[in-house]
Amino acid sequence: MILIPIPQQGPPDEAPVPITANVREWIDGNQAFYKVVGFAPPWVAYLAREHDAIVGTCAFKGAPKEGIVEIAYATRPDKEGRGIATWMAVELVRIARSTDPALRIIAQTLPEPNASTRVLAKCGFVQVRDAMDDEVGTVWEWELPA
Repeated sequence: MILIPIPQQGPPDEAPVPITANVREWIDGNQAFYKVVGFAPPWVAYLAREHDAIVGTCAFKGAPKEGIVEIAYATRPDKEGRGIATWMAVELVRIARSTDPALRIIAQTLPEPNASTRVLAKCGFVQVRDAMDDEVGTVWEWELPA
């Protein structure tokens, strides 16, 4: 698998053709998010490509602030259970650590055991606190120990 950066505008250069409606939603959604948080590579969104298909998306939820960067990821429903989300999370951690080893890396999940909490635990993240999300309310916040 490889990560393909989602550009500020237009389709990614390295994405396979054609781009499905689901992938187009991921691209459009992340490009709209850039307008809110800014576009600052490498702190952007990515598509995960496996062979000739996009199997997921992952992102930094903006550039680091106060020494903290947050990650997020989603796998295509028909590709779940294959370790793709774990691979994407590991890749985002790799990018963050290689760019700034001192960064604190966090993620948020719904406040219940689920696939995403298992991904974070496999990657070494620890649930550290409850937090508030404007869209879903209370969430669990996870942090990767230094």
